[in-house]
Amino acid sequence: MNEASPIRIDPPETMESAFIPLSRDDVIKGLASEELWSNPEERANVYSVLNLIGMIRQHHSAETLNRLTDLYDPFNPDDETVNLVEAQEMERLEKRRIFNSKLKELVTSANFQEIGSEEMDEIFEKASPDGVHVEVDFDEYELCLMFHRGESTVEKKKRDIMKLYLKHKTYRVDVYDRLFVALKFKPEEQRITELQRDGLDEKAARKKLTKLRKMLPPAFSTDHIYVKIFKSIPKYDVEMLFPNLRVKMKYRDKLQLGGSALLGTLTWAVGTASKLLVAVALSPIVLAGTLLTGVGGIMYAQIRNIFVTRDRYRMQLAQSLYFQNIANNQAALALMVDEAEEEDVKEEALLYVHLCQWPVHESQLENLRIRIDGFLFKNFQIDVKFDIRDALDRLMARGLVTQSPTGELQAMPPQEAVPFLKTAWARLASVH
Repeated sequence: MNEASPIRIDPPETMESAFIPLSRDDVIKGLASEELWSNPEERANVYSVLNLIGMIRQHHSAETLNRLTDLYDPFNPDDETVNLVEAQEMERLEKRRIFNSKLKELVTSANFQEIGSEEMDEIFEKASPDGVHVEVDFDEYELCLMFHRGESTVEKKKRDIMKLYLKHKTYRVDVYDRLFVALKFKPEEQRITELQRDGLDEKAARKKLTKLRKMLPPAFSTDHIYVKIFKSIPKYDVEMLFPNLRVKMKYRDKLQLGGSALLGTLTWAVGTASKLLVAVALSPIVLAGTLLTGVGGIMYAQIRNIFVTRDRYRMQLAQSLYFQNIANNQAALALMVDEAEEEDVKEEALLYVHLCQWPVHESQLENLRIRIDGFLFKNFQIDVKFDIRDALDRLMARGLVTQSPTGELQAMPPQEAVPFLKTAWARLASVH
């Protein structure tokens, strides 16, 4: 494709995200700094509190992953274990329902945002700047979840056809920094019934379904749920991540193939005109053979060009997926559990320290959220819309924040929170 590496530029100013693009350690160091806590002993206590919050949250992550692994086991395409007892259909349906619900909760907790139907429609109506366009039959899916986290704009370069490919031109592309996808195909009999409702008889419906799924690998199963996480995916390439896509050829390539076919035919006709005159005089069979050989050669050349062009698109797709795929299936679940833990710990740490410094009434939560946003921008130059309500609910459930009858929110002082959390951690450890 002769395309240079993308250059990242600033994200759109209108974009609002609760994702905190900082490591847990950087956030904790910033919150336990001398700027907020002048007393060294206080700083040490705050540092201990925030690390204990992370340890307790890590225990919760392990439980979450164990539960998700159990729910996902009947639908995992990469499962290597032997199931001694096969789940009954009703049990599978219930497990799938709970798994789908827990999966959405997990991805949302990691501050991913669901891609709505309107945004999906807008994406799928667009072709890439190269003219590549694909079609996806979404009626094939029983489950289709798509979430993203972070949006950016990158600059890309490609050789300019108007300058005989001697120079590059620059264009901008909107990308999803992280993209989460979970897919499950509908069972074969269900799809056949749906196709019959569209007016096809059973034989025609089965034939059409076979054609729709002919590009899927032999190991494909409608029982499986396919979970994937990608990075830096251009919005116009989202369709290409689906396994049942159909690639449309570039407009330029269509013109090129059509033009070469016409030119080839004219060249052949002129070059063999004199031979045809001789062939007519000699034999009608020779004439027919000459025509068939010439036209057949041209048709073969054009068909071959079509397949070469299609294979080039597939190569581009394979390269994108190879370098932009982060995790699949069970590994994707483990990564998402870790991502959710990171976001929760950072949010709880930020809210706890700010409530220690600036206790507020429940009605003033928005002012406190703005203060936290300001802290992140001042110290780390990042623009975030902090998810304060979710973090507050978790801190209150843990007992680190209390609310008075009049609505005053108060954080437990660090010197009290350290032994409190150590006791909670010891209790969790003793269970096992």
